[in-house]
Amino acid sequence: MRIPSIRRLGVGLAAVALAVGVAACSSGSSTSSATTTSGSAPELTNIKVGILSATDGATLIMAIKDGYFKQQGLNVSYEIMPSTNSSTALLQSHTVQFAIMNYVGMFQQERAFPSLNLRIIADNDQASPGLFDFMVPKNSNITSLADLKGKTLSVPSKGVFSFPQLSLDVLGKPYGVNANSVSEVAVPFSGAPGELSSGKVDVAFTTEPFITLMEQTIGAKVLIDMLSGPLAGFPVTAWGTDEYYTKNDPKTVAAFARGIDEALRVAASNPQAVRQVLPDYIPTLKPSLASVIVLPTFNTSLSEARMTRVAHEMESLGQLSASFVSTQVPAMYDPQS
Repeated sequence: MRIPSIRRLGVGLAAVALAVGVAACSSGSSTSSATTTSGSAPELTNIKVGILSATDGATLIMAIKDGYFKQQGLNVSYEIMPSTNSSTALLQSHTVQFAIMNYVGMFQQERAFPSLNLRIIADNDQASPGLFDFMVPKNSNITSLADLKGKTLSVPSKGVFSFPQLSLDVLGKPYGVNANSVSEVAVPFSGAPGELSSGKVDVAFTTEPFITLMEQTIGAKVLIDMLSGPLAGFPVTAWGTDEYYTKNDPKTVAAFARGIDEALRVAASNPQAVRQVLPDYIPTLKPSLASVIVLPTFNTSLSEARMTRVAHEMESLGQLSASFVSTQVPAMYDPQS
């Protein structure tokens, strides 16, 4: 169950107060221990990275602002993507060199297009309670997953199997519903509040900060935490590239991973540092709101076990073959540090 807004406000303010007492732990005070050494300068100096306007992207902004990439010889810019599924086209066109990717979508695209040769080079986060929810309007008569049959559901990418479909297939099973029970409408996370309030969709699959924005602006209600129960702590996003860059620019890939790993260590230990950068790349998010939203759990090292947890869940739902899980998933695991 999601923490009520008033209670979360108290928790958020307590976190802020604590952060004031430990200002020396701010992201700007950390000094990277993994700087470039002679002969390890990256092949590329200027790189671009694809991120979402969601909490997942905070580690990239921290690494830029706090100089972790500069210490690795990288000048990093970013592009906001409508969904993580946009990342592969951007990589293939060399518009970006790295991107944030969700594990489910990444495996689906690699399965459908094996020539992509996607590589996961650094972890990012996994689900915290209340991070991914199904939201309904304040006066909705939808009270459980059983009521979703025939309803319209907003998702970031229509026609692809990703977190909303996986979670509905798993959590909806006791209610006799799955991803085929709803009509999907493609809506970016930022557009979901308007679509829900106007009645164009019955339910919205979304994440923070848009969950709290919906609660506070249109009075939307949480129907269910979609990464709960058997999906609690489910791996969400990682930092990826493709084989082109790991083969042709290996020092650049390693430098990027070192920079993002430094930011991940700060994010995992200092949530206030994460909250401070969120308004920098999410224009609709005010600092007061950034201080109370739910944050993901940031992981400080890439784990093949977390990757295979996602792959095995997808295999159980018939979305991946056993051979893909045993051969291609390990090939995508490419830790750089």
